Amino acid sequence: MASNALPIVVVADPDISYQRQIIALLQRDFRCLAANSLQEAYQTIQREHPVLMTLELSQPDGDGIALIEYLQADPMHRQVLIACVTLRTSVKDKVRAFRAGADDYIVKPLTPSTNFTGRMLLLRRLGHLARTVPGK
Repeated sequence: MASNALPIVVVADPDISYQRQIIALLQRDFRCLAANSLQEAYQTIQREHPVLMTLELSQPDGDGIALIEYLQADPMHRQVLIACVTLRTSVKDKVRAFRAGADDYIVKPLTPSTNFTGRMLLLRRLGHLARTVPGK
C-alpha cells in the first residue's frame, strides 16, 4: 500500500527517542507525522485530518489534557482517536485523560507486553466501527 494511502497518525511527543520508537512501530500501518509540542500537534491535525494521535501528556507548551478537551469540543476534530502514550503513571492522570476523551492510555516505556501496534490497530478499527453505526 502506498504511504499516502495509509491512515495518518500524529505522534505528539517532545522526546525524540520516544517519537522515533512509536513511528518505527506504526510506520508499516500508518503514515506517521511527528509533532514536538501541543501547538504543532494541533496545527498538524487541522492540516492533515489524522485518524489517530498518540499523545505524551507532558508537553513543553502545556498539559496534553487541554488538547484532548479542545479536540473533543471541536466537531471537526472530535473523530480523532487519542492514545495517551505517556510517562504519567497516576490513576488521577488516567481518569482525567479518559474523562477528557482519550481512547487509550499507555504508560511508557513501551515493551513487547504492551503490544503497542496491535492496540493502535484495534483502536483504529473500533473508531471506524463507531463512526459507521447508524444514528451516530
